[in-house]
Amino acid sequence: MNLTEAKRVYIVDYLESKGHKPVKLYPGAAWFISPFREETEPSFKVHLKKNVWFDFGAGEGGNLIDLMKKLEGCSAKEACKKLPQYSFSFDPNRYKHVGEPGKLKIKEIRPLKSDALIQYIDSRSISLQFATKYLKECTYSIYGRQFFALAFRNDKGGYELRSKFFKGSNSPKYITSFKGKGDVINIFEGFFDFLSCCTYYNQVPANNSIILNSLSFLPKFLSSLKDRTVHLFLDNDPAGRNAVKTISAFSNQVTDYAKIIYPDHKDFNEFLINSNSINSPKS
Repeated sequence: MNLTEAKRVYIVDYLESKGHKPVKLYPGAAWFISPFREETEPSFKVHLKKNVWFDFGAGEGGNLIDLMKKLEGCSAKEACKKLPQYSFSFDPNRYKHVGEPGKLKIKEIRPLKSDALIQYIDSRSISLQFATKYLKECTYSIYGRQFFALAFRNDKGGYELRSKFFKGSNSPKYITSFKGKGDVINIFEGFFDFLSCCTYYNQVPANNSIILNSLSFLPKFLSSLKDRTVHLFLDNDPAGRNAVKTISAFSNQVTDYAKIIYPDHKDFNEFLINSNSINSPKS
């Protein structure tokens, strides 16, 4: 099998052959628990029509060969030799029904009032006081079907969207920053980590805060961290640990709060949820 033929193999089929089933399916996209780490929420997306993948937890993606090289530790040539052992479909119309992905349109942004979304926030152990300060609720549509979700605004006017059943964003995707006092910078991986911090300390951080919304944005402002005091609240996974190493190369004043506050949990929010569960009165 040559490289061109190999790229025609569907990534979903390959992942299923390795024992990875899609957790969520949306028009144009299949979401998986990342094959590279343990996690409770799927962060690995396959664009069905383009047949490419993106790992939001690591901030990287590519085609099937890129995935095989990373997952199986092989070269492109070796990947092409491995593929014929699998039985794959080459039907060009296989995913025709999913249409073009990415056509998410936000219809309305409004104050947070939905009972279902408030219950979802409560399930994540986030204080409603801070949720209503930083989150809105939105109505969005995909191919004529209408849904609603939490909406967290970024610095370019785009939104991170979350609900019990959906994780996504609209364009433009970017970081969210909040100016605080002094020269210290707090860096969070996602907005639930930021809200977990607010809930845990029962106050909004006094320092400057940056919510990455994706680790892929980290390189854009690394140089601005030089010789700054940096407080990190990233995930306890390979991508998060690599980010800590990268940031530490630019500043020698880095404190990794993942090791201090939630060393035995995937992220700040998982720690908060488990802590509340332990401390809740038993009926």
